[in-house]
Amino acid sequence: MTTTTAIIAVLGIIGALAVVRGIYRITTAPARIAAYGYTTIGVLVVLLCAGLLLYDLADWPVLLALVVAGAVVILGLGSLIGYPLLVTFLLLAGITTLRRESLSLANMLSLLAGIGLLLVPTTLAILEPDDIVREDLAYYLQYGLHATLVLLTVYIVTCFAAFLLGSFAYRWHKRTRPSAAVIVLGAGLVDGDVSPLLASRLQRGIQAQRADPGTPVLITSGGQGDDEPVAEGIAMRDYVIDQGIAPHAVIAEDQSTNTQENLVFSRKLLSDPHAPVTVVTSSYHVFRTALLTRELGMRARVIGAPTARYYLPGAMIREFAAVMREHLKIHVIAMIGIIMLTVAFTGWIIPAMVIPNGSQ
Repeated sequence: MTTTTAIIAVLGIIGALAVVRGIYRITTAPARIAAYGYTTIGVLVVLLCAGLLLYDLADWPVLLALVVAGAVVILGLGSLIGYPLLVTFLLLAGITTLRRESLSLANMLSLLAGIGLLLVPTTLAILEPDDIVREDLAYYLQYGLHATLVLLTVYIVTCFAAFLLGSFAYRWHKRTRPSAAVIVLGAGLVDGDVSPLLASRLQRGIQAQRADPGTPVLITSGGQGDDEPVAEGIAMRDYVIDQGIAPHAVIAEDQSTNTQENLVFSRKLLSDPHAPVTVVTSSYHVFRTALLTRELGMRARVIGAPTARYYLPGAMIREFAAVMREHLKIHVIAMIGIIMLTVAFTGWIIPAMVIPNGSQ
């Protein structure tokens, strides 16, 4: 076994351990973003190392040819079919969202993501350095900029993959313990009335309250916006009472202005702030809300109400951006590290590519 093979094998083992650790954390603490990061990065490392080991150790040309052919087919299908379908889906979802919802930056995210995916490959192709290696400043800058953009794109895509994994995996984690309260998060009123999106949350909250093995109180949470004649929590309480919920089983929280305040202020209405609760929001908002409940030390299970399919892509992108912003310091440090490593690598690799024959 060569030194290179040994290093690849060790990295593969580390990746496998990261996957095991990530899966364990997902099953025991599903509201931890780091667990999904371990799993995603570990899987990528294992696949990469497995491919390198196969290439390094395979003595059977036929086996190696089949693996390479399979990889080419998968990558080809992903590039020729999956990529255009994703771009088309994002563009159509963005246009549909703008037609059915208000014109705002949040509702344009799906459309912007589709346009961005169209531009990224072209931009990287334009910045790709020439095949003829040169030791001048312009070539160093072009090579470094191209490598930096590629690695930053890979980093963001990896973070998004971990976020998507968490968003779907969290919903599979079921808990059946009784709740002291079912907290329904506000989502804005339309002319003082409950909007269809908010009504969907309230219906899900009513369903959760009736299905709970305990006797939880229903807390409708939301303050009054500048354009709202009444606080969301009050309008939400009136809605569920009209739906047949007994008035004594509903409490309105009417001071909060965002998700964190929804949770904090609703928690203060409980006789025991450490009692288990069920939090109801829209399906796209479940994972970020779960992360917040963990940061606040709440014993919470977060469930989601159905969301229109055309609205989901933009909403998921918005949630991902919010999670990135909430952990901004970590991501800034990681990106600075990527840039510094790229600069060092560029300064090392270009002379190494030129020196061997004196010109290339």
